[in-house]
Amino acid sequence: MEKKRIAYLDALKCLAILLVIDLHVLDVNGFKPYENLASQMMYAPVMPLFFFVSGFLAYKQSMSIKDVLDNIRKKFVFLIIPALVFRIGTDLMNHKSLFGFITGGMHGYWFTIVLFECFFIYYLITLAIKNEKWRIGLLLVLTIASIGMLAINKDFGPAIFDLRRVTKFFQFFVIGTLAMKFRPKYESLMHNEAFKATFLLSYFIVLFLLTYDMPSAFHHFLRDVALRYFATFSIVSFFVCHENSFQHQTRFNSLINLIGQNSLAIYLIDYFFLPQFRPIPEWLAGLNMVTVHIMSLLYTVAITALCLVFIKFLSNSKFISKYVLGKNRK
Repeated sequence: MEKKRIAYLDALKCLAILLVIDLHVLDVNGFKPYENLASQMMYAPVMPLFFFVSGFLAYKQSMSIKDVLDNIRKKFVFLIIPALVFRIGTDLMNHKSLFGFITGGMHGYWFTIVLFECFFIYYLITLAIKNEKWRIGLLLVLTIASIGMLAINKDFGPAIFDLRRVTKFFQFFVIGTLAMKFRPKYESLMHNEAFKATFLLSYFIVLFLLTYDMPSAFHHFLRDVALRYFATFSIVSFFVCHENSFQHQTRFNSLINLIGQNSLAIYLIDYFFLPQFRPIPEWLAGLNMVTVHIMSLLYTVAITALCLVFIKFLSNSKFISKYVLGKNRK
């Protein structure tokens, strides 16, 4: 029997993918979205939200070898194959080698590779360690170790595996699994007034601290760990507290759910076609940053709408829907 969807999780994915498209619009037009404090405040939780939601939905109390192999196969089909299709397609359009991804990595499609690796690690740990307390302990140790690895501040390992980003985001995947494991306590915490106030205040305190010169390692910790945690869970808390608002059968909620449920396909299509909009229009380059962000949001809405139309068109073929868009349709 199909599990009932959790409406606010789709809403979180909707928010995250809209911010991702907004980031891409700014980036391909030559703007550096992380250069100012306001942008760091806006975009810090974008990728952590995806990994948190994925971890939340990935939680399993126990798994057999058959379950693990079946889940890894499914994740490979829905995450790796579509990313390779679009990555190779990009290289073909630019008259590059078909196998450039092996040495050059997945570029903009790193997200699907890193997410697959998070699932892979989690499934193997769930299979290998039957005692749940020991399993949680190991996951927390890996989380702490991944935070420590951020101090290296450079890529390591084969480019295609993108291990540095695994160290950045596996921790949020783990927190998601723990949130599902302890769901009543997690939801109670998200509603707790002391928690909400602490995380919101800490969010802005970290932003304030980032305006000062400081040692590189401490700066990376504040930006890549503290800011992301406080931003992510301030937003998650807001969505949990307003969960009932996303459950009503309205057209607006249906649109939110549609975007959230198609977030992976939107991500793939958006990044594939967006670079074709270069170079930056001269009139856009002369605008102030507030106007630039407004224009970027308008682009984001238009691009999302086009992606949804394109997804609907391609989904007419179940094969294309599955192996190109990464959509699971029974």
